[in-house]
Amino acid sequence: MSISNLIVHEIQKHEGERKAILIARPNENPVDGQAEAVSAQVTNLFNRSGMNTGRFANPQGSDEGSQFPALLVKHFKDDAFVDFSGFTKDCAAEYLKHLEPVEEAEGGLLWFNHYELHDTHFLYIVMLKRKHGIGLGADLSLSQIEQIEMEKLHMALRINLTAWQSGDEGRYIAFRFGRAPKFESEYFTQFIGCDEPKVAAKETRKLVDLTSAFCQSEGLPSKQANEFKKVVSEHCQAKVQDREPLEIKVIASEVESRFSVEQANKFLEIADSESFKMEKEIFVEKAALKKLTRLSGSSRALTLSFDSELLGESVVFDADSGTLVIKELPKSLLKQLQSM
Repeated sequence: MSISNLIVHEIQKHEGERKAILIARPNENPVDGQAEAVSAQVTNLFNRSGMNTGRFANPQGSDEGSQFPALLVKHFKDDAFVDFSGFTKDCAAEYLKHLEPVEEAEGGLLWFNHYELHDTHFLYIVMLKRKHGIGLGADLSLSQIEQIEMEKLHMALRINLTAWQSGDEGRYIAFRFGRAPKFESEYFTQFIGCDEPKVAAKETRKLVDLTSAFCQSEGLPSKQANEFKKVVSEHCQAKVQDREPLEIKVIASEVESRFSVEQANKFLEIADSESFKMEKEIFVEKAALKKLTRLSGSSRALTLSFDSELLGESVVFDADSGTLVIKELPKSLLKQLQSM
């Protein structure tokens, strides 16, 4: 990651009040070791679970709704910000417009970070909070200090500027709310000007269900179905690792190479059906992938979970009687059973 621009502004607002004050830094923060360390922490927190994705309702901006897209059009030219400090001040002022009507909301630190990764430009806007801590002076005396809370993100967004500027129809905005209450997530979404935000976990679960529906519609034998699901899971895991969206056509290409063109078209047809309405690309939530390669279920007294590839091998299911036969028990469980 190569940081191009970085600046932090402060918004002062107390809960229960409508008045908010912007304390704007006059120029950009230096990109030094401390800035890079905080940026790395922000990135690590951002890439945890709970991401939403979307696109601007009006990519070029308009007189109605959020002015954020219009500010990008005005300031971001040829992969660079003409006046990053001015852009962020305008954004912070726009943020205030959406924040002030919400009495329950509080202020904080607005972190703006423009960086480049793999020839792609991104912009972070993150709401950070202050917290009290204990410092140790040179004479080993204890004192209270204020520091940035880096254990969690309150609200944050990341825009793929390259995709947005090229007119990409994909979901080039990724954002998360942390544990922010609903009233905060609503004004933050309005500030972004995001169109129909999607939750990555839900989209991933839809992909898991889509994969199963395709296997069922084509009558694939268990072994073939499990192998295909494993390949889909591997594609998803790779995108999680690279922090990139997964294109549905990539999975369709996998269907074509493994089966046929007709079945690839069938996969896309199911993806576009009323039951799924899959986006062309989705951000993958790692935790939501488990059902692709594992079967699990539980009741008050029993919990079962195993790799789906074991079905038909060491785990045998009898559909008529609704029973499972497990041939190879885990050694730890077997030891417990033998000692009873």
